[in-house]
Amino acid sequence: MAGPLSGMALPSRLFARLVFAVVLGLLTGAYADLFWPHPRPAPSDFTQLWEAARMLLRGENPYALIGPGGSFDYPFPLFYPLPAVVGAMPFAWAPLRLADALFAGTGAALLAWALTRRTFANPQLLVFASFAMMVTAQNVQWSPLLMAAALTPSLGFLFACKPSIGLAMIAAYPSRAGVLAAGAFALITIAVWPGWITAWLAALPSATHMAAPVTQWGGPLILLALLRWRRPEARLLVALACVPQTPVLYEVVPLFLLVQTFREGTLLVVLTGLAGKVIETVAADVADYHAWMAISGQWIVWLVYLPCTVMVLRRPNEGLTLDWLAGWREKWRLATARAQ
Repeated sequence: MAGPLSGMALPSRLFARLVFAVVLGLLTGAYADLFWPHPRPAPSDFTQLWEAARMLLRGENPYALIGPGGSFDYPFPLFYPLPAVVGAMPFAWAPLRLADALFAGTGAALLAWALTRRTFANPQLLVFASFAMMVTAQNVQWSPLLMAAALTPSLGFLFACKPSIGLAMIAAYPSRAGVLAAGAFALITIAVWPGWITAWLAALPSATHMAAPVTQWGGPLILLALLRWRRPEARLLVALACVPQTPVLYEVVPLFLLVQTFREGTLLVVLTGLAGKVIETVAADVADYHAWMAISGQWIVWLVYLPCTVMVLRRPNEGLTLDWLAGWREKWRLATARAQ
């Protein structure tokens, strides 16, 4: 029989989740800020979007003004679609350094909230102990937000901010609400400013440093995970391996969704740390940016993607079913039986 205080269990758990998420968010934001000296020696990855959001609020075209030799001189053109620029607007009021910390902290907090939706004993929370998450905070990247969106359909609109990784998330965790939210967000930005698509597509050929992990040596072996296609983690692994991305460890953060046990989580923490150390050692004297990226991408495949492939192949192929195909087969069987 339930006691008189049993009704307080759910609010208490929600409060504990909220406190946990806020604490992790604050710690991540502080780390993102304190890791670098003041002033920061190089701009964060979020710098482009912060400046683009401020330009957009002033009625300017960020795709024409951001990049090498632009009014906002940056090593690369603006590769993000307009939904990402709009998504950065809540942080545009703050000075850049504070905006970096707030964005990194928000991503970590939302991810912590999503990962504790069922239990605090979730081994996927080990992502916060990984070198991959540290690199994510240092660079102020989107991975925690997109990982949280995969588990929280109400955050599905974020998939439109980084559509390549968003498509991989949708392939693994299909959600009608998430797809509709992402589509609606993209359509709203198109309705407000149709010209951004042309400007964005014109910038993409300059992204010569991006590559799909499957194109690296040994990368095609990742496709063996399709033997477990019914499992969301198998679809996530293959989809992430097939989309172009920057070959840096912050892109492997979503792979912690493959983790089912604390042993697997600990192994992935060790592997991301090992990959970071190997890349740092092997590419220590590599000055060419593209050569460094090629080295990084290769070792990420060998030390992260392929072990994750083995991890997935050790599991039974169960989960998603093609109900429509099963129904078609049953109708065919009944029709054949009648004909006989």
